[in-house]
Amino acid sequence: MPSLPLDPLSLKSAAKALTTQAKACNALARAAEAGDPKRLAKAALLAEKAGSTDLAALVAGAQAWLEAERTGRRQRLAEGLKAGAEAEGFPLVVVSRDPLELRLAPLGASIDVENDRAELTFGRCPVATCRAEAGAMLAARAKAVASLEGKNWNPADFHRALFRSWRRTRDEENNDWVSLAALLPELALARQPKAFRVDPQATKFVPYPRAQFTYDLWRLRRDAALSLDGWRLSLGPATGDSTRDKQRVFFVEDAAGQGQYQLTIRFSKESA
Repeated sequence: MPSLPLDPLSLKSAAKALTTQAKACNALARAAEAGDPKRLAKAALLAEKAGSTDLAALVAGAQAWLEAERTGRRQRLAEGLKAGAEAEGFPLVVVSRDPLELRLAPLGASIDVENDRAELTFGRCPVATCRAEAGAMLAARAKAVASLEGKNWNPADFHRALFRSWRRTRDEENNDWVSLAALLPELALARQPKAFRVDPQATKFVPYPRAQFTYDLWRLRRDAALSLDGWRLSLGPATGDSTRDKQRVFFVEDAAGQGQYQLTIRFSKESA
């Protein structure tokens, strides 16, 4: 039997190269379908490393698209967000241009255009991250606002729950002022469903994050419910060095998205 004019090691090497090239092509195809700049950039790099001259034209096309997409990204983002805000009826405000910060009421947005990343916040707490693309940001905003609003908001119920938690944690020798950081876990426990109270396991615990707490304080003012049952809620602002400890202070916004860090809370009896 004559020997095969093929080297098994060379064939295996060629097969490995073809497999790598196939993976690169599939990655380029999926990234192109998604229109995702980060994925396309990564796929183009993979294809380039595959070292196939057959992929050279695809790599060049991907790189040209990336450059064009990067150049026009900021303008498309601005136009898309403006159109979306007008269509959905919420204010869009440019807070700063470098770094790019916007207000997509009632949320804030910090945007890294170059790296195609946006972070949505409320009360300077992150509530969502997404691509720096208008459609993605509008969808993330809608989802985050819906989550913060919830389904069963009742300002009177929240005011009373807050009052009960304050009364359990207050220090009468300190003019009834209570640290917001001390009150938050007390309020979170008070909000737990019956299932958790019957069997307090982590899987049955319903989270109550800082962003939700500051949102509830914000909409208590929004709904003109700071006073109820003869008791008025007041917040004590953080001053001096106390503002540096971000675990103890809470940034409570006003209607325009401005505001200040608050440190304490109390309820005072209103005169008849």
